[in-house]
Amino acid sequence: MTKEYDEITASHYSAYRPSLHSEILKAFFKSNKEFELGLDIGCGTGQSSIALASYCKKVVGIDPSIKMLEKSIHHPKVNYQLISTNTLNFDSDTFHIITFAGSLYYAKSQSMLDEIVRVAKKNSRIIIYDFEIFLEEIFQKLGLQSDIIQTTDYDHQTNFSGLEEQSIKLENEIQRSVTLDIQIADLAHLVLSSKDNYAIFASLLSTYNLYSETKKKLQSVFKNEMTTLKAMTYLTSYQVFK
Repeated sequence: MTKEYDEITASHYSAYRPSLHSEILKAFFKSNKEFELGLDIGCGTGQSSIALASYCKKVVGIDPSIKMLEKSIHHPKVNYQLISTNTLNFDSDTFHIITFAGSLYYAKSQSMLDEIVRVAKKNSRIIIYDFEIFLEEIFQKLGLQSDIIQTTDYDHQTNFSGLEEQSIKLENEIQRSVTLDIQIADLAHLVLSSKDNYAIFASLLSTYNLYSETKKKLQSVFKNEMTTLKAMTYLTSYQVFK
Protein backbone atom coordinates (compact mmCIF):
# COMPACT_ATOMS: atom_id res chain seq x y z
CA MET A 1 0.00 0.00 0.00
CA THR A 2 2.92 2.34 0.67
CA LYS A 3 3.76 2.60 -3.02
CA GLU A 4 0.25 3.80 -3.84
CA TYR A 5 0.74 7.14 -2.14
CA ASP A 6 3.46 9.74 -1.90
CA GLU A 7 3.69 12.98 0.02
CA ILE A 8 1.79 15.04 -2.58
CA THR A 9 -1.20 12.75 -2.95
CA ALA A 10 -1.21 12.14 0.80
CA SER A 11 -1.65 15.89 1.32
CA HIS A 12 -4.73 15.91 -0.93
CA TYR A 13 -5.99 12.74 0.75
CA SER A 14 -5.66 14.46 4.11
CA ALA A 15 -7.25 17.72 2.91
CA TYR A 16 -10.51 16.04 1.91
CA ARG A 17 -12.07 12.62 2.10
CA PRO A 18 -15.80 12.01 1.64
CA SER A 19 -17.71 11.60 4.90
CA LEU A 20 -18.74 8.10 3.88
CA HIS A 21 -16.81 6.23 6.58
CA SER A 22 -19.21 7.45 9.26
CA GLU A 23 -22.26 6.93 7.05
CA ILE A 24 -21.31 3.33 6.27
CA LEU A 25 -20.66 2.45 9.91
CA LYS A 26 -23.80 4.26 11.05
CA ALA A 27 -25.89 2.19 8.65
CA PHE A 28 -24.30 -0.99 10.01
CA PHE A 29 -24.42 -0.38 13.76
CA LYS A 30 -28.04 -0.38 14.84
CA SER A 31 -27.34 0.47 18.47
CA ASN A 32 -25.15 2.83 20.48
CA LYS A 33 -23.05 -0.03 21.87
CA GLU A 34 -19.52 1.11 22.69
CA PHE A 35 -16.62 -1.30 22.20
CA GLU A 36 -13.64 -1.18 24.54
CA LEU A 37 -10.84 -1.23 21.95
CA GLY A 38 -10.85 -1.07 18.15
CA LEU A 39 -8.17 -1.69 15.54
CA ASP A 40 -8.29 0.08 12.16
CA ILE A 41 -5.93 -1.58 9.66
CA GLY A 42 -4.78 0.66 6.82
CA CYS A 43 -5.94 3.85 8.51
CA GLY A 44 -4.36 6.28 6.03
CA THR A 45 -4.63 9.80 7.42
CA GLY A 46 -7.16 8.73 10.04
CA GLN A 47 -10.65 9.38 8.70
CA SER A 48 -11.63 5.72 9.11
CA SER A 49 -10.11 5.50 12.60
CA ILE A 50 -12.02 8.58 13.72
CA ALA A 51 -15.24 7.12 12.32
CA LEU A 52 -14.61 3.92 14.30
CA ALA A 53 -13.89 5.98 17.43
CA SER A 54 -17.59 6.87 17.53
CA TYR A 55 -18.19 3.27 18.59
CA CYS A 56 -15.09 2.62 20.74
CA LYS A 57 -13.52 3.96 23.90
CA LYS A 58 -10.14 3.77 22.18
CA VAL A 59 -8.89 3.02 18.64
CA VAL A 60 -5.49 2.05 17.30
CA GLY A 61 -4.99 3.02 13.65
CA ILE A 62 -2.14 1.32 11.81
CA ASP A 63 -0.70 1.98 8.35
CA PRO A 64 2.49 1.12 6.41
CA SER A 65 2.80 4.62 4.89
CA ILE A 66 4.79 7.10 6.94
CA LYS A 67 3.64 9.89 4.59
CA MET A 68 0.03 9.13 5.43
CA LEU A 69 0.65 8.94 9.17
CA GLU A 70 2.58 12.21 9.14
CA LYS A 71 -0.65 13.85 7.98
CA SER A 72 -2.96 11.88 10.27
CA ILE A 73 -5.75 13.78 11.96
CA HIS A 74 -5.45 14.12 15.73
CA HIS A 75 -8.29 12.64 17.77
CA PRO A 76 -8.27 12.07 21.55
CA LYS A 77 -9.46 8.47 21.19
CA VAL A 78 -7.08 7.45 18.38
CA ASN A 79 -3.46 6.31 18.56
CA TYR A 80 -1.65 5.91 15.22
CA GLN A 81 1.15 3.40 14.64
CA LEU A 82 3.39 2.51 11.69
CA ILE A 83 3.52 -1.13 10.59
CA SER A 84 5.78 -2.68 7.96
CA THR A 85 4.86 -6.39 8.00
CA ASN A 86 1.81 -8.62 8.36
CA THR A 87 2.87 -9.35 11.94
CA LEU A 88 0.74 -7.24 14.26
CA ASN A 89 2.66 -5.98 17.28
CA PHE A 90 -0.17 -6.59 19.74
CA ASP A 91 -0.93 -9.18 22.39
CA SER A 92 -3.34 -11.99 21.60
CA ASP A 93 -7.03 -11.47 22.47
CA THR A 94 -6.75 -7.67 22.53
CA PHE A 95 -9.31 -6.07 20.21
CA HIS A 96 -13.10 -6.07 20.37
CA ILE A 97 -13.59 -4.84 16.80
CA ILE A 98 -11.30 -4.67 13.77
CA THR A 99 -11.91 -2.69 10.57
CA PHE A 100 -10.47 -2.48 7.08
CA ALA A 101 -11.62 0.64 5.23
CA GLY A 102 -10.57 0.26 1.61
CA SER A 103 -7.37 -1.48 2.66
CA LEU A 104 -7.95 -5.24 2.66
CA TYR A 105 -7.26 -5.52 -1.09
CA TYR A 106 -3.64 -4.54 -0.40
CA ALA A 107 -3.26 -6.49 2.84
CA LYS A 108 -5.19 -9.71 2.10
CA SER A 109 -3.24 -12.87 2.87
CA GLN A 110 -3.61 -15.93 5.05
CA SER A 111 -0.90 -14.64 7.37
CA MET A 112 -2.79 -11.37 7.87
CA LEU A 113 -6.05 -13.20 8.59
CA ASP A 114 -4.25 -15.47 11.06
CA GLU A 115 -2.82 -12.41 12.82
CA ILE A 116 -6.23 -10.74 12.96
CA VAL A 117 -7.76 -13.83 14.55
CA ARG A 118 -4.88 -13.96 17.03
CA VAL A 119 -5.22 -10.35 18.23
CA ALA A 120 -9.03 -10.40 18.19
CA LYS A 121 -11.07 -11.33 21.23
CA LYS A 122 -13.49 -14.24 21.08
CA ASN A 123 -16.79 -13.21 19.45
CA SER A 124 -15.26 -9.93 18.26
CA ARG A 125 -16.21 -8.56 14.87
CA ILE A 126 -14.25 -7.80 11.72
CA ILE A 127 -15.74 -5.19 9.39
CA ILE A 128 -14.45 -4.74 5.85
CA TYR A 129 -15.86 -1.78 3.97
CA ASP A 130 -15.12 0.44 1.01
CA PHE A 131 -16.76 2.96 -1.26
CA GLU A 132 -16.50 3.61 -4.98
CA ILE A 133 -17.05 7.17 -6.18
CA PHE A 134 -18.00 7.43 -9.82
CA LEU A 135 -15.99 10.23 -11.43
CA GLU A 136 -16.52 9.25 -15.07
CA GLU A 137 -19.13 11.95 -15.65
CA ILE A 138 -16.84 14.56 -14.11
CA PHE A 139 -13.98 13.60 -16.40
CA GLN A 140 -16.24 13.47 -19.43
CA LYS A 141 -17.29 17.06 -18.81
CA LEU A 142 -13.61 17.98 -18.63
CA GLY A 143 -13.01 16.27 -21.97
CA LEU A 144 -10.74 13.66 -20.37
CA GLN A 145 -12.74 10.51 -21.01
CA SER A 146 -10.15 8.79 -23.21
CA ASP A 147 -7.36 9.69 -20.81
CA ILE A 148 -8.86 8.12 -17.70
CA ILE A 149 -9.86 4.72 -19.02
CA GLN A 150 -7.41 2.49 -17.19
CA THR A 151 -7.44 -1.16 -16.32
CA THR A 152 -7.13 -2.04 -12.67
CA ASP A 153 -7.43 -5.19 -10.63
CA TYR A 154 -8.65 -3.30 -7.57
CA ASP A 155 -11.77 -4.86 -6.08
CA HIS A 156 -13.93 -2.71 -3.79
CA GLN A 157 -15.73 -5.85 -2.58
CA THR A 158 -12.63 -7.73 -1.40
CA ASN A 159 -13.27 -9.93 1.62
CA PHE A 160 -11.70 -13.07 3.13
CA SER A 161 -13.12 -15.48 0.56
CA GLY A 162 -10.48 -17.85 -0.77
CA LEU A 163 -8.67 -18.01 2.57
CA GLU A 164 -9.06 -20.54 5.38
CA GLU A 165 -12.02 -19.18 7.32
CA GLN A 166 -12.50 -21.79 10.04
CA SER A 167 -12.00 -19.18 12.80
CA ILE A 168 -14.40 -16.60 11.36
CA LYS A 169 -18.02 -16.67 10.30
CA LEU A 170 -19.54 -14.48 7.59
CA GLU A 171 -22.18 -12.37 9.26
CA ASN A 172 -23.46 -9.80 6.79
CA GLU A 173 -22.91 -8.31 3.34
CA ILE A 174 -24.35 -4.90 2.48
CA GLN A 175 -24.28 -2.79 -0.69
CA ARG A 176 -25.84 0.66 -0.93
CA SER A 177 -26.06 3.28 -3.64
CA VAL A 178 -25.57 6.82 -2.28
CA THR A 179 -25.19 10.39 -3.51
CA LEU A 180 -22.67 12.86 -2.20
CA ASP A 181 -22.89 16.65 -2.30
CA ILE A 182 -19.40 18.07 -2.67
CA GLN A 183 -17.83 21.50 -2.97
CA ILE A 184 -15.70 22.07 -6.07
CA ALA A 185 -12.72 22.92 -3.85
CA ASP A 186 -13.03 19.48 -2.22
CA LEU A 187 -13.60 17.78 -5.59
CA ALA A 188 -10.22 19.09 -6.73
CA HIS A 189 -8.59 17.46 -3.69
CA LEU A 190 -10.51 14.25 -4.34
CA VAL A 191 -9.34 13.82 -7.93
CA LEU A 192 -5.74 14.73 -7.07
CA SER A 193 -5.58 12.23 -4.21
CA SER A 194 -5.23 9.49 -6.83
CA LYS A 195 -1.70 9.21 -8.26
CA ASP A 196 -3.06 8.22 -11.68
CA ASN A 197 -5.43 11.20 -11.80
CA TYR A 198 -2.70 13.49 -10.46
CA ALA A 199 -0.43 12.47 -13.35
CA ILE A 200 -3.19 13.14 -15.89
CA PHE A 201 -3.92 16.62 -14.56
CA ALA A 202 -0.20 17.40 -14.20
CA SER A 203 0.28 16.64 -17.90
CA LEU A 204 -2.56 18.97 -18.91
CA LEU A 205 -2.33 21.87 -16.47
CA SER A 206 0.33 23.96 -14.80
CA THR A 207 2.21 22.01 -12.15
CA TYR A 208 3.23 25.20 -10.35
CA ASN A 209 -0.02 25.09 -8.40
CA LEU A 210 -1.84 22.07 -9.74
CA TYR A 211 -4.55 22.17 -7.08
CA SER A 212 -5.45 25.79 -7.92
CA GLU A 213 -5.47 25.10 -11.65
CA THR A 214 -7.58 21.96 -11.21
CA LYS A 215 -10.10 23.86 -9.10
CA LYS A 216 -10.33 26.63 -11.71
CA LYS A 217 -10.87 24.06 -14.45
CA LEU A 218 -13.66 22.40 -12.50
CA GLN A 219 -15.28 25.76 -11.68
CA SER A 220 -15.21 26.77 -15.35
CA VAL A 221 -17.06 23.59 -16.30
CA PHE A 222 -19.64 23.41 -13.50
CA LYS A 223 -20.26 27.17 -13.10
CA ASN A 224 -21.07 26.43 -9.49
CA GLU A 225 -19.32 25.85 -6.18
CA MET A 226 -21.15 22.57 -5.57
CA THR A 227 -21.90 19.39 -7.46
CA THR A 228 -23.25 15.91 -6.72
CA LEU A 229 -21.42 12.61 -7.10
CA LYS A 230 -22.78 9.09 -7.20
CA ALA A 231 -21.13 6.37 -5.14
CA MET A 232 -21.57 2.76 -4.10
CA THR A 233 -20.70 1.49 -0.62
CA TYR A 234 -19.74 -2.08 0.26
CA LEU A 235 -19.52 -3.76 3.68
CA THR A 236 -18.80 -7.31 4.82
CA SER A 237 -18.78 -8.31 8.47
CA TYR A 238 -17.44 -11.43 10.21
CA GLN A 239 -17.57 -12.78 13.75
CA VAL A 240 -14.44 -14.34 15.24
CA PHE A 241 -14.70 -17.77 16.84
CA LYS A 242 -11.89 -19.32 18.93
